[in-house]
Amino acid sequence: MNQDIRSEPLPSAALFSPDMDQGAGQRAYRLTVWCLAAAAVVLMAYPAIRMGWNYEIDNTEGWNAYHQLRAMAGLPLYEGGSPLFFNNYPPLSFYLVGALSLPFGDPVIAGRILSLLGLVAICLSAGSVVRSAGGSRLDGTLAASTCALIFATFIADHVAKNNPQLLAIAFIMAGLATHLGGRPGIGRAAATALLFSIGVMTKHSLICVPLVVAGDVLINGRGRPRLAFFGFGLGLAVLCGGAMWVFAGKAFFVQLLASRTWEVDRSFLFTTEILGQFQAPMAVVGLGLIHFRRHRPAGLILAYLGASLAFGIFYSGGAGTDINVYFDVFIALSIGAGLVAHLLPVRRARAVVALALNAGVLFYTPFSLGRFGWEMMGEMTYRERLFQEDVDYVAAIPGVALCHSHLLCLRAGKPAFYDPINVLQAMIAGRLPADTLTGMLRRHEIQVVELSDPPRHPEDENPGLPGLPTRFMDFPDDVFEALRQEYVIDRIGISGRFYRPRTDQSPPGK
Repeated sequence: MNQDIRSEPLPSAALFSPDMDQGAGQRAYRLTVWCLAAAAVVLMAYPAIRMGWNYEIDNTEGWNAYHQLRAMAGLPLYEGGSPLFFNNYPPLSFYLVGALSLPFGDPVIAGRILSLLGLVAICLSAGSVVRSAGGSRLDGTLAASTCALIFATFIADHVAKNNPQLLAIAFIMAGLATHLGGRPGIGRAAATALLFSIGVMTKHSLICVPLVVAGDVLINGRGRPRLAFFGFGLGLAVLCGGAMWVFAGKAFFVQLLASRTWEVDRSFLFTTEILGQFQAPMAVVGLGLIHFRRHRPAGLILAYLGASLAFGIFYSGGAGTDINVYFDVFIALSIGAGLVAHLLPVRRARAVVALALNAGVLFYTPFSLGRFGWEMMGEMTYRERLFQEDVDYVAAIPGVALCHSHLLCLRAGKPAFYDPINVLQAMIAGRLPADTLTGMLRRHEIQVVELSDPPRHPEDENPGLPGLPTRFMDFPDDVFEALRQEYVIDRIGISGRFYRPRTDQSPPGK
């Protein structure tokens, strides 16, 4: 008797067969990765839209813009301007952004565009490294999406701002992807060294990846490709150093290598803050890369993760550093996420691992979306209007202006005059007199001072109370005392407090 086989139930063993289980695991992994990618696209829209608004994202934007304008005007970058406005960055980014500013008419907008494109390139390079290891398109997408999500949630204020770091990292990561992208050869080795050189000439502190790759080439490289990498790299270093000596002279090296204070407690607190935010991906990726370290390039990325954390710990103790010293850690975690997912033998575990790696990001996403929505509903427009009011106020005051917000002075038509963090470090190190700024304030040589930072030790604080080290300190307490005695607060705006010289005989503080 014939029966319709469609009416027969499947054997129970077939319901739980390995093939069906693996298929379900792959579908869950695919859905997880594409949801993470969609979230990354949505969250990246915020810094992309913010690029065109005329207010300061970070006080380095105006600092970079001043140098970009000098580069496009053919003026020297390391001398010839204000003796209190330094330049401790390599020159390449100033010329690149300056050239792009010609069609846009504004170096700030051009720098923001290059910064956003730099992050996109970094995410693509992270995915490319995973694909070069044999990972699937989903594994590469997971790496790229994890990278984008970390930057778009935890450090959105560093995305699409006029600062060269993401642009520089884009060149460095392109070099890493080139190094791992195929069979070793002379051309590939030379291209890797060239990309590393461009990256370092854009931001000189980005030496972590080049050192890790150099170690890999030294240990695992062979013959002519190894010789090409080190020979071409050394030749480029000599060429760049010689060019800087010819075109910029001694001033370039003096300013680039100027010392800064370093505090162990600052490094400790900064590092524990980062580890607290990224403990889940650090644990999952770290253990996964240790387990798969013999699978190339998992061992190399493990070395990258460890070295980047070490560099971050060291850099974070330096004065004026920010979370950007840990960018390499975030990128290494993103690449590691894709590699661990690729190398996991059990497909059904990949979706769980992808979610665990992005647990912190997902918990923070509602806040990021809320901020995005709030600013789009009018907060951006309001902030832009308030910033313009501050610009108009400063522009109407003749004479010398000292702006904590460099973009404020730039928009007000004031020349570059005072670089707070580098002048402070120069005074601490004895390269400038300790009363450089307070002397000018007591002589009323500055007609308007804009500050956003409070004093490190407020007047009503118990002097014996131990406190945590401040994340940033651009002005010492004696500056605030000089302002209290010689200046009055004339305005409070979105940029901070505005001080004008006293013209009456009223007691200080009145």
